[in-house]
Amino acid sequence: MVVITAVEMPDWEIRAHRVPLIRFDGNTWRVAGKTTADGKVRYELAPWTPADEYVIGREIEYGEAYVAARDQHTRTSRRSSHVTFWLRVISPFIGFLSARTKGRLEAQYGVDPVSTTFQSVFLEFLVSLGTFTLLSIGQMAAALAKAMKTASVGAHVWFVILLIAGLAIAIDGAVRYGRILKEERPPPGFFEWLVRRAPRA
Repeated sequence: MVVITAVEMPDWEIRAHRVPLIRFDGNTWRVAGKTTADGKVRYELAPWTPADEYVIGREIEYGEAYVAARDQHTRTSRRSSHVTFWLRVISPFIGFLSARTKGRLEAQYGVDPVSTTFQSVFLEFLVSLGTFTLLSIGQMAAALAKAMKTASVGAHVWFVILLIAGLAIAIDGAVRYGRILKEERPPPGFFEWLVRRAPRA
């Protein structure tokens, strides 16, 4: 007997021990062969009798209920894999989320909270570095403007805003990196350490 399907069935394994039995149409079968071609999986089933020298494993009732459950599992797995892919793409930003949210994402999709937090800390390092670089350039521009007597009040306001933002981002990154080094899992999100204490060793 041959079963051809577009969906691979992991529990239909070819095994030397604990052979799975397929019950279908009033008969009992074992998987004797498996080939894949043109996106289709071909399972070759051989009749099984109690006289066969095989150690019986799982017994599968192959019917409408099994096919429906198999297809539902396949659809769910595909959706989950797509979500996991996009979560990995935006993983540096996931690191800014709260520890509780990162814990749920790890449990549901396997997204490592320590890795994503480290990526977000590195992103903060780059942003703070860029901010202080802009401040240095701004200081030189302000000195030049002062020498030319064209300095404006707005430039000083933006300097203060950038300085505060750069310091805040750098402080958050340093504290959360320290939590990573302390092996806190999951690490805190963006400024979450202000309200969440580190666990005692």
